[in-house]
Amino acid sequence: MEEARLRELLAKFDRARVLVVGDIYLDQYTFGAMTGISLEAPIPIYEVHRRRHNPGAAGNAACNVAALGAKTYMIGYVGDDANADIVRKEFAVRHVDTSGVVVHPTRPTNTYGKMIAGGFNIPEQEVLRVDTPKPTFIEPEIEEQIIRNIQARASEVDAIVVVDQVSSVATERVIAAVVECAKKHGLITVGDSRERAGALIGMDALVPNDREAGIGAGIPVTDEKTLHQAGKKLLQICKNAVITRGAKGITVFKESGETVDFPVTVMPHEVVDVTGAGDTVTAAVAVTLTVGGSIEEAAYIGNAAAGVAVKKPGVVTVPRAELEQALFGKGGPSKLKTLDELKEIVARFKAEGKRVVWTNGCFDIIHIGHIIYLQRAAAEGDVLIVGLNSDASVRKNKGPERPIVPENERALVLAALESVDYIILFDDLTTVPILQVLKPDVYAKGGDYTIETIVQEERRVVEGYGGRIAIIPGVEGYSTTNLIARLRK
Repeated sequence: MEEARLRELLAKFDRARVLVVGDIYLDQYTFGAMTGISLEAPIPIYEVHRRRHNPGAAGNAACNVAALGAKTYMIGYVGDDANADIVRKEFAVRHVDTSGVVVHPTRPTNTYGKMIAGGFNIPEQEVLRVDTPKPTFIEPEIEEQIIRNIQARASEVDAIVVVDQVSSVATERVIAAVVECAKKHGLITVGDSRERAGALIGMDALVPNDREAGIGAGIPVTDEKTLHQAGKKLLQICKNAVITRGAKGITVFKESGETVDFPVTVMPHEVVDVTGAGDTVTAAVAVTLTVGGSIEEAAYIGNAAAGVAVKKPGVVTVPRAELEQALFGKGGPSKLKTLDELKEIVARFKAEGKRVVWTNGCFDIIHIGHIIYLQRAAAEGDVLIVGLNSDASVRKNKGPERPIVPENERALVLAALESVDYIILFDDLTTVPILQVLKPDVYAKGGDYTIETIVQEERRVVEGYGGRIAIIPGVEGYSTTNLIARLRK
């Protein structure tokens, strides 16, 4: 794809206005530890440490649309309960308008939960999943409210996205209303369904994965032959089919009959979690088509967005800045960010309930001590940002003979480490200005420090906004200074 054209499309993303219709879930992640056995019954005691919430299902697609810069509206239903308040709040911090969401008087807010626990020197893992009962199709009176809300909003948007996760909101009448509104107002329509892709008749594009495409077409997809059979069958009900295929990338079936393949953009070892990546692709395809992109350009951008999403744990959104880096990043590690970029990134992670960890250092001649320290620091939260002393800053701290390795090379080495999520170069002797802006949840320092010997101004800043200071045990006998001394001998 031509870079200038892609940049032109992405520059228009904030002009797009997108309405998302579908099943709303509240994804709830509970983190804790097993602390013993109950005295009342032979069951473990689960001690809750923290919770994180995200809008799920169609809600996740809406949040991804908003993260790309588009004005986003959500229509679906929630219950009249506490979880409805939580999911509305999570939509709000992600800039999704929920004025069209209907309150169901008798059903609960659909909620999906993961309970995650670790142990002493044992990594965290899922120990239990909880879910509300799978909903059935909405009743006629709720269906009528949703259709009225779609009709009321249709004249104010450029596209409508239908995401059918559990076959509750996307009834035949709702789908027909979406298509009718699209024809009346000249809107783009994009659809995705876990089990009913074949019901999304009249869409400009369907974005199922290969399994979902097979179910929708009535042709189980097991190889290239059946994939093409299913793709062509879907073209009987929609203009284009964008089928995601995991490690095989994306295959586009165009209304012209042409088929185009887009290979995966990440290596298998880079994949951390594929949860919600399909919603990311759906969002990117919808926004790209909305601003005038072709179906090939939409699939190409969607493929790049998915490549960003699968490198992160849990359900995540992909902001336009990270998508641009994935598409155009050149001349340095993509993890290297400016303070303004990090401010936006940190705000998004905090809105998603994730813990941000900060550490900093020279990292001159990376050795095993550095590797283990960074792994332990990363384990203190969900995202690790490393402040890297610039060459000028290292000279101020270490003397004129340091650093041995220049800053751009040190940044490139750090960026290659799986434990490091983002890097920022700084020139000052302290990181106070950065801490004041980012306000990380955890401030990590190596075991050669104590709470009394760290820079006290940094300590006051962190403790002042309620952050936690973590002293990470070091690896005995390993330091850059010792390594240099050995080399000189």
